[in-house]
Amino acid sequence: MSKAVIAETALEEVLAFLDTPPTPGSPEDAVFGERLRQVIAASIPSDPDDAEEDVPALALGEDLRRKLEAAAKRRSGSHPFGEHPDGIGPTLGMDLSKS
Repeated sequence: MSKAVIAETALEEVLAFLDTPPTPGSPEDAVFGERLRQVIAASIPSDPDDAEEDVPALALGEDLRRKLEAAAKRRSGSHPFGEHPDGIGPTLGMDLSKS
């Protein structure tokens, strides 16, 4: 696992990886996966009900968000719950419906 960075730095690294994708399975690919998860997480408000007051750390445009989500989906392969470093899946009570 690589050293954690601030959200803006993670976004810069993800954009660089999108321009020149790392070799699958390489250490750089693992860093790309970590940074991609960090960027997507940083762009989501912690409380969806207070989205106006709870500003996410990163504001992504719709086009960039679609690109990042598509990259995350490609990385997850056939795993329906995405790529998670601990390999966890759904839990009881987890809402898996699409919003």
